[in-house]
Amino acid sequence: MLNRLSIAVVAGGVLAAGLLSLFAMPDQAHAIPAFARKYNVNCTVCHTAPPILNHYGQRFLENGYQLPGTEDGGITGKRKLGDLTLDDVTNYIGFRLVGNVARNWSFKNQNPAGLDPGVVENKTEFTFPEIFVLFAGGTVTKNVGFMIELGHDVEGGGAAVERGFVTFNNIGRHDLLHLRVGKFDPNTFSSYATVRQQLGDIGESVSSSCTAFAPCTLNRVGLAPSAFATKFYGLYDRSGNYLSPFGASLYNSGAEVGVDVHGRPFGDWFLYQVGVVNGANEALGDSNKGKDVYGMVRLDFARSNNFAANVSGFAYIGNSNAKVLSMDDVNWNRYGVSARATYKMIDLYAAFAIDKINKTPASVAGLFDSTASGLTIGADAYVTDRALLSVRYDNLDAGGMLDQRKSTTFIGVQAKYYMRTNIALFVRDDFNIRKSEEGDSAGRNLRNAFFSGIDIVF
Repeated sequence: MLNRLSIAVVAGGVLAAGLLSLFAMPDQAHAIPAFARKYNVNCTVCHTAPPILNHYGQRFLENGYQLPGTEDGGITGKRKLGDLTLDDVTNYIGFRLVGNVARNWSFKNQNPAGLDPGVVENKTEFTFPEIFVLFAGGTVTKNVGFMIELGHDVEGGGAAVERGFVTFNNIGRHDLLHLRVGKFDPNTFSSYATVRQQLGDIGESVSSSCTAFAPCTLNRVGLAPSAFATKFYGLYDRSGNYLSPFGASLYNSGAEVGVDVHGRPFGDWFLYQVGVVNGANEALGDSNKGKDVYGMVRLDFARSNNFAANVSGFAYIGNSNAKVLSMDDVNWNRYGVSARATYKMIDLYAAFAIDKINKTPASVAGLFDSTASGLTIGADAYVTDRALLSVRYDNLDAGGMLDQRKSTTFIGVQAKYYMRTNIALFVRDDFNIRKSEEGDSAGRNLRNAFFSGIDIVF
C-alpha cells in the first residue's frame, strides 16, 4: 500500500505533467465547450472557473441558454433545414470526464467495532476515470431550450439520466416568467448552486449488508456541503433504501422531476422561483399521491462581472417523502438562506439550512430528534491566472435516531490548476475537525481524505 508520501509524489507528477504541457502548447489552443463554440467566445465569458458561473453566465442560464437581454434562440448559430432552424450538432453536445487519479482515506481505526468488517476503508487506490458525463443542450427555436445530461459512474456501474428538461422562456414579456418541465436541479438559481461548486461531493460508504428498511452501518461519512445534506440518521426512501445523512436531498437534491417557474418581474435586482415536484428521493415517477413544493427569492445587490453580490431565502415543503425505522411516513421540510459575493477573481459563498421532521411517529417518540441544521462557508480565489485555491467549512448538527446520530465538522482545501480553460488538475484534502471527540463512529473515525485528479470538459 502506498503511503502519504507516495501520494504526494503521484500528485506532484500529475501537476508537473500539466506544467510541461502548458509550455508545449500555444495559448491560442484553448478548447471551448458547446455553448462557447456557438457564440465564438471563451468559457470565461460565463464562468469564473468552470463549473462556477459568473453573473453573465447566471443570466444566460436563466434566459434558457440565450444571451442575456435577448431572445436569440431562433437566430444565432442556426442552420435552415426545411421548415426547421437547428444548431450545428457540435453546438449542442459536450462531454465531461472527471475523476481522482489517486485517493487516500485515513482512519484512526480500521474497521472499528460496529462497522462492516468486509469493507476496507483505510487505503490508497487509483480510481481514474470515475465519472463520465454526456450532455446536450441549447435552443431549438426562439425562447425554447433544452438540456439532457447522461451520467455514467465507472466505479459504481450503471448510467442514468441525471437531468433532462425543456424550458419555455420569456412568457408574457421578457424576463417575466421562464418555465421548466422535466428533471432538473431545484436550486439552480439560488445563491449557492450545489452542482456548480469547486469542491464536489464525495460519496459515503454504508454496510454491504443493508436490506430494505433495515438499519445500515455507516462505514464512512460523505463529503458534501452540510447545509444541503440529508442531516437525519434513520431515514429511508419509500422503497426502503437508506438515506445517508450526508447525501444531497430536498431543495438541493441534484435533480427532481416536476415543473418550476422563475423570473425577474421587477427588474434585475429581484429573482423569484416556485416549483412543484413529485417529491424528494423519487425517481421518474411517484410513489404517493402528494407533491412537494418549494419557493425561493433572491436579491441581487450588485450585478457586474467585477463585483456581484446576492442573498437568497428558500423553503421546501415535503409531503410524506421519507420513512423512519418504524416504516412510518414523515413529512420533511427545509428552510434556509444563502449568499454569494464575487470580486474580480475571488468568490465567497455561504448557506445555512434547518430541516424539520413534522409529526414524529409515536413509535419513535423520545428516540428521534426531529430537527437538524447544517452550515457551509466557502471561498475560491485565483492566485495566478491559472491556479485556483478553494476552501470550504462544513458543520452538520445531525438529527434522527438518538442512538445513531453524530454531528460532524470538516474543512476541505483544494488547489486546482487550469492547463486550459476547460482542462484542470487538482489536489484536495478534507480534514475532520471533530476527530479528537469520543467514539469510533464514522463521523469521528475518519481523519482526513486526500485526492488528486483531473477534470476535463470538451
